[in-house]
Order: sequence, then C-alpha cells, then structure tokens
Amino acid sequence: MSSDLSGHFHDMALSMFVAYKALLFNETPVACIVKNTKTGEVTSIGYNYTNTSLNGTQHAEFIAMQRFKDQDVNYKDLVVYVTVEPCIMCASFLRQLGIGKVYYGCGNDRFGGTGTVLSVHDDPNLGEGRYESIGGIMRTEGIQLLRNFYIQENESAPQPKIKKNKEIETKEFPRNEFKFSEDQFIENYGKERIPLYNDGVKELTPVFGKGYSVHDLIDISSVKALPYLEQELGEITQDQLNEFCDLFFNIHDNGEINYDKPIRKYNAKKRHLEE
Repeated sequence: MSSDLSGHFHDMALSMFVAYKALLFNETPVACIVKNTKTGEVTSIGYNYTNTSLNGTQHAEFIAMQRFKDQDVNYKDLVVYVTVEPCIMCASFLRQLGIGKVYYGCGNDRFGGTGTVLSVHDDPNLGEGRYESIGGIMRTEGIQLLRNFYIQENESAPQPKIKKNKEIETKEFPRNEFKFSEDQFIENYGKERIPLYNDGVKELTPVFGKGYSVHDLIDISSVKALPYLEQELGEITQDQLNEFCDLFFNIHDNGEINYDKPIRKYNAKKRHLEE
C-alpha cells in the first residue's frame, strides 16, 4: 500500500460535500460515494433521506446501492466511502450484496455495525460476504458535520428545545480510536503511520508528515462531476463549496487539530453559514 493517501482523502471529501448538500435540506449529514475499482469512476452517491421521505431505511448506503438494481454489477469491484461508520442495518445490507470494501470517516458510537458496536461486516458466523471496513479518514470532518446538524433547534416542536452547547467552533473532539487490527492499519495506511494507531489525539493526513485543509482536497469541477448530485440536491457553486470548506479546522503537519483556526457553523434558520 502506498503511503500517499491523497486519493482516499479526495474521495472522502467528495462524500463529505454530498453530506453537506443533504444538510442544506435538513437531512442528517451522512453520505457516501461508490467507486468502481476496475474503472476508477464514481458510479453512485447516497445521502441520508429519512427526514424528507419519512422512511427510516433511507440511509446513504441504501440510496447509493438502490441505483444499481437494474444493472449487472459485480459488487466486489465496488468501494464505498462513507462519512460515518455504517450502522448495523447498512453493514448487514452491504454484506448481503457482497460489497468489496468500505472506508468511513468517524465511528458510529450508538449504532456502528463494522466494529464500534457490532462487527457485522466480518463476523465469521454470518456466512459469506465478509468485507473490510476501515475508518479514520477525515474523522473530525465527519463529526463536525454532525455537530452542525445536532445544534439546530426543532422549531416545529410544540415547545422547541434550546440546545445547551451550540459553540461547536470551540469544542474539542473525542479520542481517535481505530476499530480494526494493527495489521489492517499498516496495510491500508502505511507502516510509518503506526504511531497514530494508539495515539488517540492525532489524525491521519493525506501525505505523512504534512498537514491539510479541506480546501486542498477537492475543487468545483470534481464535485460538479459527481453523478446525481446537482440533479437531486441542486446547483453547486464555488461560494457553496467555500462555505462547506470553512466549516472545518485544518490539521497540522504532526496530525494535531488546529483549534486556533477560525471556522464557521451552519445556521439552518438563515439557510447559510454565519461567523
């Protein structure tokens, strides 16, 4: 495995942007893209659609895979980049399809189905379809998107509940824990990164020893090239991409989060970002 993870970060950043587009529609900002390893093309995207559809099964992975229902697809050739660890339901669904591999951003502490709560993806007692699920790429960005959703107040509730801690721009992140083996870590992320495996406070970066900003990972042409996105969730502009990138801290060369960088947060009432 090459120690250069730039391609993986690019693909995960695309998923993060899809999640942001879902946030603009008041959906939980969890999303995925699907790449065909034979062609290198992004062949599908998915995003949470449970609020709009009033259907609890319309998770990102389900929507992405439903697009293949009338196609002759070898699911083993497909890799899913999803912003949050698949839940138990989605992990089971991907196993039944025989998916090739999953990369996810942050863990799912309540419902994670690929190592955090249950290990549906590789449980030998569940028959065929085991797959590898590897987390940690853009972990903090996945968490920050969720925070931007959960600080919103439900104005349609009979007695709207005031969120107690809305200062997400000053809130630190939980420890970084990799829910897969050290050997898998080395195989996927490179031996030189092994000090991060048990560190807990440092993040993966695209190039070892070099930090990054989300602004560096994707551009307007790459997000506009995503299939289905503009058709389903509206026009993509450079201003919108900039607003998305401004939600996140950058990462120092040593893997530490730069909490000194000013970030913005999403304001659902105004349907745009505020300082």
